[in-house]
Amino acid sequence: MKRWLHIHWTKSLLIGLGVALALVIADLITKWVVQLNVGVGFSNAIEVIPNFFYINKSYNIAVAFSLGETWGVGGRILNISISIVMSVLIFWYYLTHEDKLGRLEKVTAVLLGAGAVGNLIDRAFYWEATTGFNGVIDFFQFYLGGGPAAKQNFFNPFATFNFADACLTIGIVMLLIILIVDMIKNGDKSLEKDPRLQKKPEPIPQQEKKEDENVSA
Repeated sequence: MKRWLHIHWTKSLLIGLGVALALVIADLITKWVVQLNVGVGFSNAIEVIPNFFYINKSYNIAVAFSLGETWGVGGRILNISISIVMSVLIFWYYLTHEDKLGRLEKVTAVLLGAGAVGNLIDRAFYWEATTGFNGVIDFFQFYLGGGPAAKQNFFNPFATFNFADACLTIGIVMLLIILIVDMIKNGDKSLEKDPRLQKKPEPIPQQEKKEDENVSA
């Protein structure tokens, strides 16, 4: 297919963009299903798996997984700016390098891009004055230490998150795996080129050397 804006519009690229769009739509649908059907706070949470998995709606104007300081409107604008930069860079890299990327790298880019855009929509458009609430809709909540009745810590409950956060997390893990594998491969290549590790020819014993000279004579 033809190039436009230095982008090679292949079938693979269009499929990847389609998958990214589907993930963003899935994120929007899940958030609004929860928004319209679940109240805020644990008293309104839906128990999916007792003492383990709950649908517990909350609003987050900080960073991912409801973590970090809010810093008011200024902090939210900073988060919006970061989300915009992330989304643009991820998708621009994907668009301009898709034909050079491996399958795992393509999946990683799609997940990262979809996750960034999904939360960007919430941060940019969900304000008290327009939607009646502020920030990103989070609702997946896991208890990894015995459930609500057990002692609370970082993992019990684990930070509330959403579908876009899940895409981002999986994408980051995959990216780390790719980087580690590349480092190992490049390290092996460097070792192969290291002259100190090159196999040197074994010296010919003195007796065999003299016998060869006598034969030549």
